[in-house]
Amino acid sequence: MDLNTRVHAAVERAVEAGEAPGAAWAVVVGRGAERQVVQGSTGIHADDTIFRIASLTKPIIGVLLAALVEDGVLGLDDPVKRWVPEIAHRQVLRTPAAELDDVVPPRRDLTVLDVALMGAGVGWGEVLEGAHLQRATQQSGIESTWQPSELAPDEWVRRLADLPMAHQPGEGWLYQVSYDLLAIVLERATGRRLDEVLAERLLEPLGMDETGWATTAELLPRVPAQFFPNFKGRSVQVAPEADPSLLEQPVSRSGATGLLSTAADLARFGAFLLDEGQGPGGRVIGAQALADAVRDRLPQGEAGAMSRDSLSPTQGWGLGVAVDLASAYDGAHAGRFGWYGGTGTTMWTDPAAGVSGVLLTQNGPPSQALSDLFWRAVHGS
Repeated sequence: MDLNTRVHAAVERAVEAGEAPGAAWAVVVGRGAERQVVQGSTGIHADDTIFRIASLTKPIIGVLLAALVEDGVLGLDDPVKRWVPEIAHRQVLRTPAAELDDVVPPRRDLTVLDVALMGAGVGWGEVLEGAHLQRATQQSGIESTWQPSELAPDEWVRRLADLPMAHQPGEGWLYQVSYDLLAIVLERATGRRLDEVLAERLLEPLGMDETGWATTAELLPRVPAQFFPNFKGRSVQVAPEADPSLLEQPVSRSGATGLLSTAADLARFGAFLLDEGQGPGGRVIGAQALADAVRDRLPQGEAGAMSRDSLSPTQGWGLGVAVDLASAYDGAHAGRFGWYGGTGTTMWTDPAAGVSGVLLTQNGPPSQALSDLFWRAVHGS
């Protein structure tokens, strides 16, 4: 059975079993002139459906960060206070569960790399369940979910500055909110809005014309409604089909979430990753800069332990991507990297196999059963 038939049969089987009302996908096999791209859809979706890709925003922003570092715009070791001086005086909780005024000074400056490794001391994690900082963070409105924060960047920073860090800079792992801060760092370092920088530096050179935090009136009808389960496990609509709010850029361009994209655009991104930074018109980022972005950089110790809320015991973390440290049961090799989006999306690239695949649905969270069937079919395992 060839790749196209195998993947279509696997995804269709999962859709018929109720794992999602439909899906679109693309698989890139090989590099350069030898490349094969297989794309398809089933159920209620078409090949050109535009999905809310949620946390698949992170790998794209991670590569953008690597490109801007290569350009000399900023450095991974730069102190964040260089770009966001408002948070220079944040203190550190004595313990994650401590009262908000039970703090100690930070032992060093928070760096850009700390933020990229989820180490900014704010976000989601079991260590903060029921803690004072968790409640204060929620009340502050700085948390993004599958949608960007509704706060303007300067106001977002002002509210973050009022909150202590849950751990010393770079010595913990709390999911998601670090990448909201990273977006503001990138905007201030470049002096431009993140959507403009991303389009110019990455999306346009790769031909990813239907990817962004907003879309056009012409393309809007291709965006389906978004669904999540309620407390009874029933799927409920949380955003309408052709949502008119997507016609305008969000007030905050999150580095954590919010991008719209298609299977075809993400296949172009996957091809670029397999080609080690080469785009259709030439090199977009240096091979070494890209390799450094997608390798494991996760600190050991407490940060590694805290990351297990989101990562498996055999995964590390790079710039916006999880990295497999060992070969997986579905035929994937050590060194495969990628991530999931809470809206029902997943994308992984396996350099050793020369394969990159993306699977998109409109139902969050991602279905493990659907993902397993897809990746087994991709790898022929």
